Amino acid sequence: MTRRNFKINLDDATYQAVADRAGQAGKTPEEVLADLITSYAQGGSPADLTTYTVQPGDSLARIAQKIYGDPHQYPVIQKANNLSDGRIWVGQVLIIPAIEGAEPEPPAPTPTPVEPAPTPEPAPEPPTPTPPPPTPAPQPEPEPEPEPAPPPAPEPEPEPEPGPPAPPEEIEPCAPIPGENYGKLPIVGSPADRPAAQHGDINLDLRGYEPTGGQLSLIDMGGPTDNRAPQLAGLFEDERTPTFSGVYRVNNWDWGRNTRGGPITEFDVTLVGMEVQPGETIHVPGAGYDIGQGYQVLVMYASPERITLKYTGEDTVATGYAIHVDGICAEPSLLALYEQLNAAGRGQLPALRAGQAFGRAIGYEIQVAIRDTGRFMDPRVRKDWWRGR
Repeated sequence: MTRRNFKINLDDATYQAVADRAGQAGKTPEEVLADLITSYAQGGSPADLTTYTVQPGDSLARIAQKIYGDPHQYPVIQKANNLSDGRIWVGQVLIIPAIEGAEPEPPAPTPTPVEPAPTPEPAPEPPTPTPPPPTPAPQPEPEPEPEPAPPPAPEPEPEPEPGPPAPPEEIEPCAPIPGENYGKLPIVGSPADRPAAQHGDINLDLRGYEPTGGQLSLIDMGGPTDNRAPQLAGLFEDERTPTFSGVYRVNNWDWGRNTRGGPITEFDVTLVGMEVQPGETIHVPGAGYDIGQGYQVLVMYASPERITLKYTGEDTVATGYAIHVDGICAEPSLLALYEQLNAAGRGQLPALRAGQAFGRAIGYEIQVAIRDTGRFMDPRVRKDWWRGR
């Protein structure tokens, strides 16, 4: 078989992707390129060479959402790039495999100039004979030059200044949380009267919330309190009092028209933003209530963006305490358990213990609302949700 040689120009990102693929396949970069060109010429797709450069704030789930339209496809990217712990960093070049039904858009192709076949040169004409050069006259021998002085000793080069520290590696928010296992309990009474995803009391995304003005710290408020109420410091593994990064008002829900209304005005603030690190684990706040077998909450709703926890056994927020947490990715096995029980009719729901991790922060803020017998309360109140702080 006749083989022809070509020259191919690749940008740095594409060359790095080819080199990474060659290392994984035990081939040379040239063999990988030859395979891809052969596959494409025979009707294949060049999508296997798609790459993506990690941007600030990216995670594998966010990249999967951008590329495939589905954050749950992040393991495809994780496996293709040998990311066993799911950590990525800004500037990293990732290989983006094609998957069925969600073909990623390949980057604009780099022009590939092909060197033309060499044209035969005309045969050279026979040289014209030239007379031999004249014999030069003898020259006097030159006087020896003085030896040069030794060069001065080089001055020591200054120590190079240390470069900036490497950016911290980010933890994939939708990655599994080691060591966590989740139980389930039968609910008390009847299941919710409509699908949870379409229920204005269970899925906070339906109501939504708007920024408002207010104090970005704990506040004091008079009135009675419950010594067994959930303590929100337990959201964090170190049980810290977080920095509040935003205050919001949750919207009312118009049950007659099944749509959101204007902001709730009973309290100045009904939802607060708390500073976190991307990938940080978020936990069940402890309370003085037990809903059975040592469990403290049922999971009423879970998704890759939010969760709703309930401190009694009923499938409604009309009794007891409930907490909504936005800006988290529910732990994959917990999300799978919730979806299974929800699809089976919600006769049972996932059950968690105090302090148990239920997900990871997606960005630098989580949003938290707390309810008592259905009412949205002010989550900054020290005497109720942050005792002793």
